[in-house]
Amino acid sequence: MQDGEIEKIGRTGEKTKVDVRIIAATNKVLQQEVAANRFREDLFYRLHVVPLHTPPLKERPEDILVLWEYFMRTMSNEMIKQTPITEEDTFNLLKGYDWPGNVRELKNVVQRLLLQNENIITPEIMKEILSLPSSSHSPAGSDALILLDAKDTPVLREMENIFRKKYFTFIRKHSTSDADAARKLGLAPPNYHRMCKELGLKN
Repeated sequence: MQDGEIEKIGRTGEKTKVDVRIIAATNKVLQQEVAANRFREDLFYRLHVVPLHTPPLKERPEDILVLWEYFMRTMSNEMIKQTPITEEDTFNLLKGYDWPGNVRELKNVVQRLLLQNENIITPEIMKEILSLPSSSHSPAGSDALILLDAKDTPVLREMENIFRKKYFTFIRKHSTSDADAARKLGLAPPNYHRMCKELGLKN
């Protein structure tokens, strides 16, 4: 590291000159490790040229969503799957979680969700994945469909329209355009516009 040369084990010839940069990472405080004689002081000063401190993931919530979107996109492509939609409330949950395993844990969570073939990542699904307590009821203002009294249950066609309207609204909210929403729903744009009009979502 000091001279920029390497020598193969068992070789007696000249050393080979190399031009490399070494990046080393640790979760220990090396100054303390050196003081406790658990890390070589000479090695520490050879490595300690440009120190970079990376806070735990829980201390940089703005990075959580960036990493989430990145892992979702890249791993979906690798697994030849459609990238799931993550609900807004799920993002809030992600930002509030401690992430004791840091980025590695976040990546593992994404992979687990993709293996479960989830299409929409809801807070309840996320709580189950992270082993968090699940709410016994949906919060006020939730998009969940709640039937409070079986006697007042709407007929099937009415229920289908309620679900479709909520689902179309959700997909459009998380799409860049009508064409993008139609693609996610597996519809041709003209059919998407027609169905939106039937549901009262467009004039």
